[in-house]
Amino acid sequence: MAENYNDIRRAGAELIAVSVDDQSFAWSMGQTTGAKFQILSDSDKKTIAAYGIVNAAEHDGIAHPSVFILDREGKIRYMHVGKDAQDRPSDEAIIEEVKKIVNAK
Repeated sequence: MAENYNDIRRAGAELIAVSVDDQSFAWSMGQTTGAKFQILSDSDKKTIAAYGIVNAAEHDGIAHPSVFILDREGKIRYMHVGKDAQDRPSDEAIIEEVKKIVNAK
């Protein structure tokens, strides 16, 4: 998604990543990858637990690869929870979902 960040913004959305890594590692990952978006730390795993996406079988509990699109009121308008790292919607599909949500107003 980093490669298509500007397209995501133009579609009317903001991109935020959540990692179970500690804050310094999440920050370092952002610097290393050149991410233009925020990478937030969920090292206590409360957020991924609240969203029901904990993958307990991987690395003592990381998140399933997931995409959530929330509207301006914070309501989940789109959700994809993948089975593994390859099970993700394309950036183009995400951008189309954002456009649908933005245009539905």
